[in-house]
Amino acid sequence: MSRTTFPGNEASASAPISPSPQEVRLQLDAILGSPLFHGSKRSQKFLAYVCEKSLSGDEATLKERTIAIEVFGRRPQSELGDDTIVRVGAREVRKRLAQYYVSTEGTLSDIRIDLPTGCYAPEFRYASLSPEKLALAASSPVETVAARPPARRFVLNAGIVLLAILAIAVSTKSLWSGGAHDTDAFTRFWEPVFRSHEPLLLAVAHPIVYKASRRAMLISEQGRGRLAMPLQRPIQVPPHELDGSDIIPVFNQFVGFGDMVVATDVSAMLARKSKAVRVRMASGVEFADLRQAPALLVGAITNRWTMELQQSWRFQFERTTELNYVIVDTAQAGRQWSIPHEHDASIPEDYVMICRIANSFTGELLLVGAGIRQNGTEAAGPLLTDIERLTPLLRGLPAGWESKNVQLVLHTKVIGNSPAKPELVAWHVW
Repeated sequence: MSRTTFPGNEASASAPISPSPQEVRLQLDAILGSPLFHGSKRSQKFLAYVCEKSLSGDEATLKERTIAIEVFGRRPQSELGDDTIVRVGAREVRKRLAQYYVSTEGTLSDIRIDLPTGCYAPEFRYASLSPEKLALAASSPVETVAARPPARRFVLNAGIVLLAILAIAVSTKSLWSGGAHDTDAFTRFWEPVFRSHEPLLLAVAHPIVYKASRRAMLISEQGRGRLAMPLQRPIQVPPHELDGSDIIPVFNQFVGFGDMVVATDVSAMLARKSKAVRVRMASGVEFADLRQAPALLVGAITNRWTMELQQSWRFQFERTTELNYVIVDTAQAGRQWSIPHEHDASIPEDYVMICRIANSFTGELLLVGAGIRQNGTEAAGPLLTDIERLTPLLRGLPAGWESKNVQLVLHTKVIGNSPAKPELVAWHVW
Protein backbone atom coordinates (compact mmCIF):
# COMPACT_ATOMS: atom_id res chain seq x y z
CA MET A 1 0.00 0.00 0.00
CA SER A 2 1.11 3.62 -0.31
CA ARG A 3 0.29 6.99 1.17
CA THR A 4 0.30 10.53 -0.20
CA THR A 5 2.12 13.28 1.70
CA PHE A 6 2.85 16.92 1.06
CA PRO A 7 6.36 18.27 1.52
CA GLY A 8 7.00 19.46 5.07
CA ASN A 9 3.87 17.72 6.37
CA GLU A 10 4.39 14.01 5.96
CA ALA A 11 2.30 13.12 9.01
CA SER A 12 -1.05 13.32 7.27
CA ALA A 13 -2.35 14.09 3.81
CA SER A 14 -5.32 15.96 5.28
CA ALA A 15 -3.37 18.04 7.81
CA PRO A 16 -2.99 21.80 7.15
CA ILE A 17 0.03 22.80 5.09
CA SER A 18 2.75 24.53 7.11
CA PRO A 19 4.43 27.68 5.82
CA SER A 20 7.99 27.33 4.57
CA PRO A 21 10.96 28.62 6.64
CA GLN A 22 11.41 31.45 4.13
CA GLU A 23 7.79 32.55 4.57
CA VAL A 24 8.08 32.35 8.36
CA ARG A 25 11.25 34.46 8.37
CA LEU A 26 9.58 37.13 6.22
CA GLN A 27 6.65 37.24 8.63
CA LEU A 28 9.05 37.34 11.59
CA ASP A 29 10.85 40.33 10.07
CA ALA A 30 7.52 42.12 9.64
CA ILE A 31 6.56 41.46 13.27
CA LEU A 32 9.92 42.53 14.69
CA GLY A 33 9.79 45.74 12.66
CA SER A 34 6.26 46.61 13.73
CA PRO A 35 5.65 49.40 16.29
CA LEU A 36 4.49 46.83 18.87
CA PHE A 37 7.89 45.09 18.89
CA HIS A 38 10.15 47.91 17.73
CA GLY A 39 9.97 49.53 21.16
CA SER A 40 10.99 46.40 23.08
CA LYS A 41 14.43 45.03 22.29
CA ARG A 42 13.91 42.24 24.82
CA SER A 43 10.72 41.00 23.14
CA GLN A 44 12.41 41.25 19.74
CA LYS A 45 15.38 39.18 20.89
CA PHE A 46 13.16 36.60 22.63
CA LEU A 47 10.88 36.03 19.63
CA ALA A 48 13.75 35.97 17.11
CA TYR A 49 15.67 33.46 19.22
CA VAL A 50 12.84 30.94 19.72
CA CYS A 51 11.75 31.19 16.08
CA GLU A 52 15.25 30.55 14.71
CA LYS A 53 15.78 27.63 17.08
CA SER A 54 12.47 26.12 16.01
CA LEU A 55 13.13 26.65 12.29
CA SER A 56 16.56 25.03 12.61
CA GLY A 57 15.11 21.96 14.32
CA ASP A 58 16.47 22.79 17.79
CA GLU A 59 13.11 22.97 19.61
CA ALA A 60 14.42 20.58 22.28
CA THR A 61 16.83 23.27 23.48
CA LEU A 62 14.05 25.78 24.16
CA LYS A 63 14.16 25.37 27.93
CA GLU A 64 13.72 28.10 30.51
CA ARG A 65 17.32 27.93 31.74
CA THR A 66 18.78 27.99 28.22
CA ILE A 67 16.69 31.03 27.26
CA ALA A 68 17.66 32.81 30.49
CA ILE A 69 21.32 32.38 29.58
CA GLU A 70 21.18 32.90 25.80
CA VAL A 71 18.59 35.70 25.62
CA PHE A 72 18.71 37.47 28.97
CA GLY A 73 22.41 37.07 29.76
CA ARG A 74 22.08 35.10 32.98
CA ARG A 75 25.29 33.38 34.04
CA PRO A 76 25.39 29.59 33.50
CA GLN A 77 26.24 29.04 37.18
CA SER A 78 23.37 31.23 38.41
CA GLU A 79 20.60 29.79 40.58
CA LEU A 80 17.40 30.51 38.64
CA GLY A 81 14.81 28.91 40.93
CA ASP A 82 12.91 32.14 41.69
CA ASP A 83 14.00 34.04 38.58
CA THR A 84 10.86 34.75 36.53
CA ILE A 85 12.52 36.74 33.74
CA VAL A 86 11.88 34.09 31.07
CA ARG A 87 8.22 33.54 32.01
CA VAL A 88 7.63 37.28 32.20
CA GLY A 89 9.36 37.73 28.85
CA ALA A 90 7.24 34.98 27.26
CA ARG A 91 4.03 36.58 28.56
CA GLU A 92 5.13 39.93 27.14
CA VAL A 93 5.79 38.35 23.72
CA ARG A 94 2.40 36.58 23.76
CA LYS A 95 0.70 39.87 24.61
CA ARG A 96 2.47 41.75 21.82
CA LEU A 97 1.74 38.98 19.30
CA ALA A 98 -1.95 39.04 20.22
CA GLN A 99 -2.01 42.82 19.81
CA TYR A 100 -0.12 42.61 16.50
CA TYR A 101 -2.63 40.22 14.92
CA VAL A 102 -5.58 42.45 15.76
CA SER A 103 -3.79 45.55 14.42
CA THR A 104 -4.29 46.80 10.87
CA GLU A 105 -0.94 45.39 9.80
CA GLY A 106 -1.47 42.04 11.51
CA THR A 107 -4.94 41.38 10.13
CA LEU A 108 -3.45 41.44 6.62
CA SER A 109 -0.82 38.83 7.51
CA ASP A 110 -1.16 35.52 5.70
CA ILE A 111 1.02 33.70 8.22
CA ARG A 112 0.65 33.52 12.00
CA ILE A 113 3.39 33.02 14.56
CA ASP A 114 2.04 31.98 17.95
CA LEU A 115 3.77 31.22 21.27
CA PRO A 116 1.43 28.77 23.06
CA THR A 117 1.00 29.14 26.80
CA GLY A 118 3.06 26.63 28.74
CA CYS A 119 5.96 26.25 26.31
CA TYR A 120 8.60 28.27 24.51
CA ALA A 121 8.40 26.60 21.09
CA PRO A 122 6.52 28.81 18.61
CA GLU A 123 3.87 27.55 16.19
CA PHE A 124 3.80 28.57 12.52
CA ARG A 125 0.62 28.34 10.45
CA TYR A 126 -1.32 29.98 7.67
CA ALA A 127 -4.05 32.35 8.84
CA SER A 128 -6.26 30.73 6.19
CA LEU A 129 -5.75 28.17 3.45
CA SER A 130 -6.33 29.99 0.17
CA PRO A 131 -7.35 28.33 -3.12
CA GLU A 132 -3.83 29.01 -4.39
CA LYS A 133 -2.32 26.98 -1.56
CA LEU A 134 -4.79 24.17 -2.12
CA ALA A 135 -3.83 24.11 -5.79
CA LEU A 136 -0.16 24.09 -4.83
CA ALA A 137 -0.74 21.18 -2.47
CA ALA A 138 -2.63 19.24 -5.15
CA SER A 139 0.23 19.69 -7.63
CA SER A 140 2.98 18.82 -5.14
CA PRO A 141 4.95 15.64 -5.80
CA VAL A 142 3.86 12.64 -3.80
CA GLU A 143 5.94 10.30 -1.78
CA THR A 144 5.22 6.62 -2.23
CA VAL A 145 6.08 4.24 0.57
CA ALA A 146 6.24 0.67 -0.60
CA ALA A 147 4.34 -1.89 1.40
CA ARG A 148 6.52 -4.06 3.61
CA PRO A 149 6.57 -7.81 3.03
CA PRO A 150 4.49 -9.79 5.47
CA ALA A 151 6.26 -10.40 8.74
CA ARG A 152 7.50 -13.91 9.47
CA ARG A 153 5.03 -15.88 11.56
CA PHE A 154 6.26 -17.28 14.83
CA VAL A 155 4.82 -18.77 18.01
CA LEU A 156 4.98 -17.12 21.44
CA ASN A 157 4.92 -19.13 24.60
CA ALA A 158 2.56 -18.28 27.45
CA GLY A 159 5.23 -16.52 29.55
CA ILE A 160 6.13 -14.06 26.78
CA VAL A 161 2.45 -13.33 26.13
CA LEU A 162 1.92 -12.58 29.83
CA LEU A 163 4.92 -10.22 29.90
CA ALA A 164 3.63 -8.41 26.82
CA ILE A 165 0.19 -7.94 28.40
CA LEU A 166 1.77 -6.58 31.60
CA ALA A 167 3.94 -4.17 29.59
CA ILE A 168 0.89 -2.89 27.71
CA ALA A 169 -1.02 -2.45 30.98
CA VAL A 170 1.83 -0.46 32.56
CA SER A 171 2.16 1.73 29.45
CA THR A 172 -1.58 2.37 29.38
CA LYS A 173 -1.62 3.30 33.05
CA SER A 174 1.29 5.70 32.53
CA LEU A 175 -0.49 7.28 29.58
CA TRP A 176 -3.70 7.91 31.49
CA SER A 177 -1.91 9.16 34.60
CA GLY A 178 0.41 11.41 32.58
CA GLY A 179 -0.08 13.82 29.73
CA ALA A 180 -3.45 12.48 28.57
CA HIS A 181 -4.89 12.85 32.07
CA ASP A 182 -3.33 16.30 32.40
CA THR A 183 -4.95 17.53 29.21
CA ASP A 184 -8.25 15.99 30.24
CA ALA A 185 -8.24 17.76 33.64
CA PHE A 186 -7.50 21.11 32.01
CA THR A 187 -10.28 20.51 29.45
CA ARG A 188 -12.77 19.58 32.18
CA PHE A 189 -11.96 22.79 34.04
CA TRP A 190 -12.74 24.90 30.97
CA GLU A 191 -15.33 22.58 29.37
CA PRO A 192 -18.43 24.74 30.11
CA VAL A 193 -16.68 27.68 28.42
CA PHE A 194 -15.58 25.59 25.42
CA ARG A 195 -19.13 24.18 25.10
CA SER A 196 -21.01 27.46 25.47
CA HIS A 197 -22.43 29.16 22.38
CA GLU A 198 -21.83 32.53 24.06
CA PRO A 199 -18.46 34.30 24.39
CA LEU A 200 -16.82 34.21 27.81
CA LEU A 201 -17.75 37.36 29.71
CA LEU A 202 -14.46 38.67 31.11
CA ALA A 203 -15.25 41.26 33.77
CA VAL A 204 -12.14 43.22 34.74
CA ALA A 205 -11.84 45.30 37.89
CA HIS A 206 -12.65 49.00 37.96
CA PRO A 207 -10.14 50.66 40.31
CA ILE A 208 -10.73 54.23 41.41
CA VAL A 209 -7.73 56.32 40.38
CA TYR A 210 -7.11 59.61 42.16
CA LYS A 211 -5.79 62.39 39.94
CA ALA A 212 -4.24 65.70 40.88
CA SER A 213 -6.29 68.78 39.97
CA ARG A 214 -5.19 71.08 37.17
CA ARG A 215 -4.38 73.73 39.80
CA ALA A 216 -2.02 71.35 41.60
CA MET A 217 -0.29 70.37 38.35
CA LEU A 218 0.21 74.01 37.37
CA ILE A 219 1.74 74.80 40.76
CA SER A 220 4.01 71.78 40.42
CA GLU A 221 5.22 72.73 36.95
CA GLN A 222 6.12 76.30 37.89
CA GLY A 223 9.88 76.61 38.02
CA ARG A 224 10.58 72.96 37.17
CA GLY A 225 11.55 73.57 33.56
CA ARG A 226 9.98 72.34 30.37
CA LEU A 227 10.40 68.70 29.39
CA ALA A 228 11.93 67.90 26.00
CA MET A 229 9.17 65.32 25.59
CA PRO A 230 5.72 65.83 27.10
CA LEU A 231 5.89 62.84 29.45
CA GLN A 232 4.01 62.56 32.71
CA ARG A 233 5.89 63.09 35.96
CA PRO A 234 4.82 63.14 39.61
CA ILE A 235 3.70 66.44 41.04
CA GLN A 236 5.89 68.25 43.58
CA VAL A 237 3.81 70.59 45.67
CA PRO A 238 4.26 71.50 49.36
CA PRO A 239 1.46 69.84 51.37
CA HIS A 240 0.25 73.16 52.82
CA GLU A 241 -0.60 74.38 49.29
CA LEU A 242 -3.01 71.51 48.64
CA ASP A 243 -6.57 70.89 49.84
CA GLY A 244 -9.21 68.21 49.35
CA SER A 245 -10.34 69.66 46.03
CA ASP A 246 -6.92 68.87 44.53
CA ILE A 247 -7.56 65.11 44.76
CA ILE A 248 -10.03 64.11 42.07
CA PRO A 249 -11.40 60.54 41.83
CA VAL A 250 -11.60 59.08 38.30
CA PHE A 251 -14.04 56.21 37.73
CA ASN A 252 -14.16 53.46 35.08
CA GLN A 253 -11.24 54.66 32.97
CA PHE A 254 -8.29 52.56 34.18
CA VAL A 255 -7.38 48.88 34.41
CA GLY A 256 -4.60 47.44 36.59
CA PHE A 257 -1.62 45.66 35.01
CA GLY A 258 -2.51 42.38 36.75
CA ASP A 259 -6.00 42.49 35.25
CA MET A 260 -4.53 43.14 31.81
CA VAL A 261 -2.24 40.09 32.11
CA VAL A 262 -5.16 37.81 33.01
CA ALA A 263 -7.33 39.21 30.22
CA THR A 264 -4.51 38.77 27.67
CA ASP A 265 -3.59 35.23 28.78
CA VAL A 266 -7.18 34.01 28.82
CA SER A 267 -8.09 35.70 25.53
CA ALA A 268 -5.04 34.20 23.80
CA MET A 269 -5.77 30.70 25.15
CA LEU A 270 -9.42 30.81 24.08
CA ALA A 271 -8.49 32.26 20.67
CA ARG A 272 -6.46 29.10 20.01
CA LYS A 273 -9.66 27.17 20.80
CA SER A 274 -11.65 29.41 18.42
CA LYS A 275 -13.63 30.80 21.36
CA ALA A 276 -14.53 34.47 21.64
CA VAL A 277 -14.18 36.71 24.70
CA ARG A 278 -16.25 39.75 25.63
CA VAL A 279 -14.26 42.12 27.89
CA ARG A 280 -16.27 44.50 30.09
CA MET A 281 -15.62 46.70 33.08
CA ALA A 282 -17.19 44.91 36.05
CA SER A 283 -18.91 48.16 37.00
CA GLY A 284 -20.79 47.99 33.68
CA VAL A 285 -21.86 44.34 34.07
CA GLU A 286 -25.40 43.60 35.22
CA PHE A 287 -26.56 40.43 36.94
CA ALA A 288 -28.58 39.60 33.84
CA ASP A 289 -25.28 39.50 31.89
CA LEU A 290 -23.88 36.90 34.30
CA ARG A 291 -26.94 34.73 33.72
CA GLN A 292 -26.46 34.60 29.97
CA ALA A 293 -22.88 33.32 29.61
CA PRO A 294 -19.94 31.83 31.55
CA ALA A 295 -18.00 34.61 33.25
CA LEU A 296 -14.51 35.24 34.60
CA LEU A 297 -14.24 37.88 37.32
CA VAL A 298 -10.77 39.43 37.45
CA GLY A 299 -9.66 41.20 40.61
CA ALA A 300 -11.11 41.30 44.10
CA ILE A 301 -11.45 44.50 46.07
CA THR A 302 -11.86 46.58 42.92
CA ASN A 303 -14.36 44.21 41.29
CA ARG A 304 -17.91 44.71 42.56
CA TRP A 305 -19.09 41.26 41.45
CA THR A 306 -16.26 39.34 43.13
CA MET A 307 -17.07 41.02 46.43
CA GLU A 308 -20.82 40.62 46.06
CA LEU A 309 -20.94 36.99 44.90
CA GLN A 310 -18.38 35.66 47.42
CA GLN A 311 -20.73 36.01 50.39
CA SER A 312 -21.62 32.27 50.48
CA TRP A 313 -18.07 30.99 49.78
CA ARG A 314 -15.70 29.62 52.40
CA PHE A 315 -12.70 31.77 51.45
CA GLN A 316 -13.47 35.47 51.15
CA PHE A 317 -11.69 38.79 50.66
CA GLU A 318 -12.17 41.17 53.58
CA ARG A 319 -10.94 44.54 54.80
CA THR A 320 -9.68 44.88 58.36
CA THR A 321 -10.29 47.83 60.68
CA GLU A 322 -6.74 48.98 59.85
CA LEU A 323 -7.75 49.13 56.15
CA ASN A 324 -5.63 46.10 55.25
CA TYR A 325 -7.06 43.53 52.85
CA VAL A 326 -6.88 39.83 53.69
CA ILE A 327 -8.30 36.46 52.63
CA VAL A 328 -10.20 34.84 55.50
CA ASP A 329 -11.34 31.26 56.10
CA THR A 330 -14.92 31.62 57.32
CA ALA A 331 -14.94 27.98 58.52
CA GLN A 332 -11.96 28.39 60.88
CA ALA A 333 -12.01 31.37 63.21
CA GLY A 334 -8.80 33.37 63.10
CA ARG A 335 -7.39 31.70 60.00
CA GLN A 336 -6.48 34.27 57.38
CA TRP A 337 -3.80 35.20 54.86
CA SER A 338 -2.43 38.74 54.70
CA ILE A 339 0.47 40.72 53.23
CA PRO A 340 2.46 43.71 54.49
CA HIS A 341 0.54 46.95 54.18
CA GLU A 342 2.47 49.30 51.93
CA HIS A 343 1.34 52.39 50.05
CA ASP A 344 3.44 51.53 46.99
CA ALA A 345 3.71 48.30 45.00
CA SER A 346 6.98 47.11 46.61
CA ILE A 347 5.64 44.11 48.48
CA PRO A 348 7.58 40.81 48.82
CA GLU A 349 4.58 38.48 48.54
CA ASP A 350 0.92 38.18 47.64
CA TYR A 351 -1.96 35.72 47.77
CA VAL A 352 -4.18 34.71 44.88
CA MET A 353 -7.57 33.04 44.85
CA ILE A 354 -8.80 30.87 41.98
CA CYS A 355 -12.50 29.97 42.06
CA ARG A 356 -14.56 27.73 39.80
CA ILE A 357 -18.19 27.99 40.89
CA ALA A 358 -20.04 25.37 38.86
CA ASN A 359 -23.28 25.78 40.83
CA SER A 360 -23.50 29.54 40.94
CA PHE A 361 -26.94 31.05 41.37
CA THR A 362 -26.26 32.90 38.13
CA GLY A 363 -27.02 29.59 36.41
CA GLU A 364 -23.74 29.76 34.45
CA LEU A 365 -20.16 28.83 35.26
CA LEU A 366 -18.44 31.52 37.32
CA LEU A 367 -14.64 31.78 37.43
CA VAL A 368 -12.57 34.11 39.60
CA GLY A 369 -8.89 35.04 39.35
CA ALA A 370 -7.90 37.61 41.95
CA GLY A 371 -5.09 38.57 44.29
CA ILE A 372 -4.97 40.76 47.35
CA ARG A 373 -2.79 43.10 45.31
CA GLN A 374 -2.15 43.35 41.57
CA ASN A 375 0.79 40.90 41.71
CA GLY A 376 -1.50 38.13 42.94
CA THR A 377 -4.01 38.94 40.23
CA GLU A 378 -1.23 38.84 37.64
CA ALA A 379 -0.25 35.35 38.85
CA ALA A 380 -3.81 34.14 38.14
CA GLY A 381 -3.26 34.45 34.36
CA PRO A 382 -0.74 31.58 33.97
CA LEU A 383 -2.56 29.55 36.63
CA LEU A 384 -5.78 29.60 34.62
CA THR A 385 -4.29 29.08 31.16
CA ASP A 386 -1.15 26.95 31.59
CA ILE A 387 -1.85 23.20 31.56
CA GLU A 388 1.36 22.47 33.44
CA ARG A 389 0.42 24.87 36.27
CA LEU A 390 -3.31 24.24 36.54
CA THR A 391 -3.27 20.44 36.30
CA PRO A 392 -1.24 19.71 39.48
CA LEU A 393 -3.75 21.82 41.43
CA LEU A 394 -6.70 19.86 40.00
CA ARG A 395 -5.02 16.47 40.45
CA GLY A 396 -5.26 16.72 44.25
CA LEU A 397 -9.00 17.46 44.30
CA PRO A 398 -11.60 14.80 45.11
CA ALA A 399 -13.28 12.91 42.26
CA GLY A 400 -16.19 14.73 40.69
CA TRP A 401 -14.78 18.20 41.36
CA GLU A 402 -15.83 19.39 37.90
CA SER A 403 -19.52 19.28 38.92
CA LYS A 404 -18.90 21.04 42.25
CA ASN A 405 -17.68 24.41 43.47
CA VAL A 406 -13.90 24.77 43.88
CA GLN A 407 -11.80 27.39 45.67
CA LEU A 408 -7.99 27.49 45.71
CA VAL A 409 -5.80 29.85 47.75
CA LEU A 410 -2.17 30.19 46.72
CA HIS A 411 0.86 32.13 47.94
CA THR A 412 3.37 33.76 45.60
CA LYS A 413 6.66 35.53 46.17
CA VAL A 414 7.06 38.86 44.38
CA ILE A 415 10.49 39.43 42.84
CA GLY A 416 11.20 42.62 40.98
CA ASN A 417 7.49 43.47 40.99
CA SER A 418 6.74 40.16 39.19
CA PRO A 419 5.05 37.16 40.84
CA ALA A 420 6.95 33.86 41.10
CA LYS A 421 5.27 30.47 40.66
CA PRO A 422 2.51 30.27 43.32
CA GLU A 423 2.20 27.46 45.87
CA LEU A 424 -1.13 26.06 47.08
CA VAL A 425 -1.91 26.77 50.73
CA ALA A 426 -5.61 25.84 50.98
CA TRP A 427 -8.50 24.45 48.95
CA HIS A 428 -12.19 23.71 49.42
CA VAL A 429 -14.66 21.71 47.32
CA TRP A 430 -18.40 21.61 47.99
